[in-house]
Amino acid sequence: MFKNILSKRVKNLLNTMVMPAILYAENLIGKGFGEAKKQAAIDFILGKLPVFLIPFKGIIKKLLFDILDFAIEEGVKKLHSIQKNLPQAL
Repeated sequence: MFKNILSKRVKNLLNTMVMPAILYAENLIGKGFGEAKKQAAIDFILGKLPVFLIPFKGIIKKLLFDILDFAIEEGVKKLHSIQKNLPQAL
């Protein structure tokens, strides 16, 4: 039960942080360089940790890397889908 509650909270938190992280990485690095942008997005998310968790940043990164990686990949797909459906005039 605790695991389900924690999982839901992590997902909700990531959902609010992933798109800003992706846009930050996209603006920082530009087109291409997918792995570098993914790392920048992960660092952006980890940079938003509450102060009391900062000493555990490395551990959190190792524990949540797969989840962060998946969330960012899904966010990138969503962003590309939105961009693809925008009118060409923009």
